[in-house]
Amino acid sequence: MVKLKEKLTISEMAKLRGMTAETLRHYDRIDLFKPQYIDPNSGYRYYSIFQYEVLGTIKELRQLGMSTDEIKDYFNERNFSKSLDILKAKHADLVSKLNELTDLEENIREKIVYLDHVAREKELQTVMFREIGRRKLITLNEKINNNLELCYGVIRLGILIQEADLRAKRFEEPSVIFVVAKSKEKIPKQYQRIVPAGLFACTRYNGELLWNRSESLSKILDYLDEGGYQITGDALQIMHVDITITDKPNEITFEIQVPVQKV
Repeated sequence: MVKLKEKLTISEMAKLRGMTAETLRHYDRIDLFKPQYIDPNSGYRYYSIFQYEVLGTIKELRQLGMSTDEIKDYFNERNFSKSLDILKAKHADLVSKLNELTDLEENIREKIVYLDHVAREKELQTVMFREIGRRKLITLNEKINNNLELCYGVIRLGILIQEADLRAKRFEEPSVIFVVAKSKEKIPKQYQRIVPAGLFACTRYNGELLWNRSESLSKILDYLDEGGYQITGDALQIMHVDITITDKPNEITFEIQVPVQKV
């Protein structure tokens, strides 16, 4: 018989392990973790202090995502090799989930920083010059024709405006869609497009993809002619605020970036 000082009530064991008493009652009902001692007179059920570590293992395995049936199997006919293999497999799953959460946190953090920056830049239709670093794009070379196709094709994307269309002022031609890749992403070469670092003439606008774009591109080209600049490649049009952020058309915002050099 377990000595009195070694016995713990359901509430005491639950408190020690940071669990609820109902969780322990559930484990008892499904024969996963049962009290070691039942008082024959009162019918009260007690756990042994020596069951403390077993319950801790159950808690860890549950946190790793193991079902109660899997945990039962873990405790059934245990041996060193079996336990090690199970823990290795669950640890690999945990590392994978942590990596996914890390990537998700990075994406959300970058989006918050990005939107904070956009919120501070209130001016639209103003041409400015920016030095922008080398970028790697992911593109299937598929073309879109209108604002709706852009919004629902791929979220957080942009489109490429061909240099020949810019020079000919064909501003409403269908454009190739792309996504800016993260630096660590491995992209098959056939889907890659490298945008070299350089000077870009930039302007932001909101509203319809093509109609308002034509107005903005006309303004950029006039500005470049007056300032003695020439276009050096395809332009990028990037969604700053898209349908994942707002459902108000007048808040959807684009930035056009035209690579240029001084003549």
